[in-house]
Amino acid sequence: MRKRRDYYVIWPAYFEASKKRREGRRVNLRLSIDKIKLSEILLAAEKLGYKGEIIQEKSYPKSWWEKGCVIIYPKKDKKTELLRKLAITIKDMRKVK
Repeated sequence: MRKRRDYYVIWPAYFEASKKRREGRRVNLRLSIDKIKLSEILLAAEKLGYKGEIIQEKSYPKSWWEKGCVIIYPKKDKKTELLRKLAITIKDMRKVK
């Protein structure tokens, strides 16, 4: 029996504006972000009330040369809802700068 994970693995490719859907982008183009950083994803998750950590040594399976992901826990929302909320929060954070 498999043990269920109680966290999400969030890859920067999910938000990257330069990627196509088949290359791993999971948010729509309107919500996509240029040159996203792992620290931005973590900060947005914390603003939404999640905990998390950056894992530098992991590679995204579709593009193994891209290193780094963010682990976010606990699981509250569906992953697609979480990705949408993260994208909106990151865009708002960038507007403030």
